[in-house]
Amino acid sequence: MEKWFCTPKEYLHLYAAHDPSASIPGEKPEHMHNFQAKISLKYLSGKHLLAISERYLSVLKSRLVELEVPTDSWIEISDFYTWLQSQITPSVIEAMMGSQLLEMYPSIVEDFWEFEHQVANYSRGLPRWMIPSAYKTRDRLLANIKSWNRLANRESDYRQHGEDGPEWDKFFGSKYIKAREDYMRKYGMNDDSVVSENLALLFESNANAVPAVFWYIFESFKDLELQENLKTELQDCLKPETGDLDIPKFSTKPLLQSTYAEVLRLRVTTTMIRTNEDANFKLDSDYTIGKNILMTIFSSVTAYNRQAWEATRPESVTKPLDEFWPERFLVRKDKDAKFSLEGLAECWMPYGGGHRMCPGRHFAKNEIIGTLGLLLELFECELVDVQHAEQVRPDTRWVPYGTLPPTKKVAVRLRRPTE
Repeated sequence: MEKWFCTPKEYLHLYAAHDPSASIPGEKPEHMHNFQAKISLKYLSGKHLLAISERYLSVLKSRLVELEVPTDSWIEISDFYTWLQSQITPSVIEAMMGSQLLEMYPSIVEDFWEFEHQVANYSRGLPRWMIPSAYKTRDRLLANIKSWNRLANRESDYRQHGEDGPEWDKFFGSKYIKAREDYMRKYGMNDDSVVSENLALLFESNANAVPAVFWYIFESFKDLELQENLKTELQDCLKPETGDLDIPKFSTKPLLQSTYAEVLRLRVTTTMIRTNEDANFKLDSDYTIGKNILMTIFSSVTAYNRQAWEATRPESVTKPLDEFWPERFLVRKDKDAKFSLEGLAECWMPYGGGHRMCPGRHFAKNEIIGTLGLLLELFECELVDVQHAEQVRPDTRWVPYGTLPPTKKVAVRLRRPTE
């Protein structure tokens, strides 16, 4: 938090290792990770999750409809990944944090992705004189987010996140943001620490999801048969009365979900830190981990562990684990197939594991699948150079910072479908 988001030192203890029994209810703030999990469980699930997800798709659809894309000719996008950033990030910000932030700070998307590109340098602790531009970008983000937060506090009421409060307003956005603000103010966090927490949220809601959206769409563009099959399932997710995507139906479609899970398996490289609380934990026949020893678990290692996958679900390794196979998470019975992660908790962990599993994972899933749905609804899409696309790989220089970006630019063509 300090190196990336400039959290004031006096508030870092809120994020440090914590013994819950040491806190006296009503006197000390609960640990930040516990708070985040509790708030997210309430406001990033159920009806609140649906409200944020629907607003995201509505905002994104409005943006895409307004683009000048003809029906009688193609327009070419030379860098599809960067283009997705410019469309998805402002839609996420508006849905989650309100439209006022975008109005006050029009360059926030450009600044955010420049900031995101520098996180490895912040991690290394490089001084300001070595990377002045990176620090200036972060300074702008923090200053503008602070201005937005102060205005939101003047014009709106963050305490209105109960049943009677509005689901969204232009200043604070969703109830999720209001609930976070309420907690942080309740426990005396100052403006700078609140701003750092909001920058962290901006990072968490974009840095991993946007490249995941790219890979999900990219794989469907490479494989036209896959694209048609996904399109068929998406068609079945439309509300008959409006034609809008019926988000809860995403979780009933096997191939949409299996493709999503396979993209995350291959493209996400996260780490989890755990402490062995048991004496002499036997990892295998040759290695034992002693009590209180720290362990690092890499999601990319478990994703390729054939022995573990084969032991849990032998049919999942019908095709090699280093190969993209959108049907890997399908379980077949007779002619029917269903999506399943059952038994794969130790193999598939792009969101981490345990009670600290990524709290935004359900929104990310809706975002990834829904964005493809909108693109296929509003445009005819194709790769400009299929052979070049076959050479595009995830950029492993960004291990282990989350979802890997592509190594090369990918050009695509769009046009409006004819009636």
